[in-house]
Amino acid sequence: MLKTHKPDFLFLSETISVSNKIEELSSRFGFSNYFSVDKKGRAGGLAIFWKHTMVCEIIESLQNHIDLIVSENNSVSWRLTCYYGFLERERHSHAWDFLRLPASKSQLLWCIIGDFNDLLCGQDKNGRHPHPQSLLNGFKKVVNDCGLSEIDLSGGSFTWEKSKGTKD
Repeated sequence: MLKTHKPDFLFLSETISVSNKIEELSSRFGFSNYFSVDKKGRAGGLAIFWKHTMVCEIIESLQNHIDLIVSENNSVSWRLTCYYGFLERERHSHAWDFLRLPASKSQLLWCIIGDFNDLLCGQDKNGRHPHPQSLLNGFKKVVNDCGLSEIDLSGGSFTWEKSKGTKD
């Protein structure tokens, strides 16, 4: 995929890795720059890679996000947040509050990428148990409050499927 699409950025979540391994990946993937957040225990880990044509300033990083300012060839700067949402449903409202912060901190154009571990509508989930309406409504509200727009999915119907590709 990297050879075909040649992205300027690559964000990986749940790397389950540490910075020296991410440094090796950066070189192997053909990126001149990277920043990573090490795994915690046997889970987590984030990495953002970018090409030499980009100038990136890391503003903040924690276990579930990397926030940076991007400048391309002396053009207008913009903000990029690489995000991995909490799995625990009881922590989703805290994540939503966090998402509102970058929107209020800066007037720069803002792009947020990653896995929110949240849904905008019930049709985004397949399975026996419906996603709680309170979580759907809460996530829709934060997307609207922050002025975010969803990028249409291309390819399969879902971004993740349990046990896809395994016999389990």
